[in-house]
Amino acid sequence: MSTSLSKLKNLPFWQNLSLSEQEIMSNCVQIRRYQKDELIYSHDHECLGLIKVLSGEIRTFMLSDEGREIVLYRLKAGDTDVLSASCVVNQITFETQMVAESNCEILIIPAVYLSNFKENSLYVRCFIFEKLGERFSDVMSQMQKILFTPVEVRLSGAIKEHLKQCKGSEITVTHEQLAGEINSSREVVSRILKRMEHEGSIILGRGKITVTDTANIN
Repeated sequence: MSTSLSKLKNLPFWQNLSLSEQEIMSNCVQIRRYQKDELIYSHDHECLGLIKVLSGEIRTFMLSDEGREIVLYRLKAGDTDVLSASCVVNQITFETQMVAESNCEILIIPAVYLSNFKENSLYVRCFIFEKLGERFSDVMSQMQKILFTPVEVRLSGAIKEHLKQCKGSEITVTHEQLAGEINSSREVVSRILKRMEHEGSIILGRGKITVTDTANIN
C-alpha cells in the first residue's frame, strides 16, 4: 500500500466514497515537501485544494495593508485544511497565506478534483464545510485575543508555552519570533521583556530567555 493511499484512508469521508471515487482520489493525490519558511499558498499562487499535514507545521496568516503579519492559526501533523481551496469554496472571501513553519510534508487533493468531489459527494461537501466552520472558529478566537487580551498577557502565555516544550528554565526564542506568535511588534515585545527583566522575572540573552520567577509571569 502506498503512503499516500494509507493517509487517504484516514480521511473521515474515505469509506463513504464509491470504489471509482476512491480510485480517482488515489490517482490524483499529491505529496509535496516544503522547506522551513517556504511559501506554500497565497491568493496569487495556485489554488491548492484540500491539504493534510503529514509532518511539520504550517503557519496561516493575513497581511495588513502596512505589511504586518497577523497569524490566524497553525496546522500540525494530522491537521487538515481547506482555506487553500478558495477557488473551490466560494464562501472563502478573505485572502490568507501559508508558510512552512518548519520542514514539512503535506498531502494534497488538487482543487480541480476536489471541486468534482464536492459537487458529487455529500460526505466530501459536509467535510469541507465542517472544516470551514472550525477554521472560522480559530480565526474568531485569534481576533478575540488580539482585540481584548492585553499584549502582556499574550506574551506571558507564549513564554509559558515555550517553557512547557523545553527542559529547564531557558527557552531559545527571539523577540521577533515572540512578536509573530502573539501578533504584536518586535518593539513592543522588547519593551515588555525589558520591564520583566527589571522586575526580576526573566534574564534576557542573545536569542534566549531565562525564566527566574515563573510565578510572576502572568
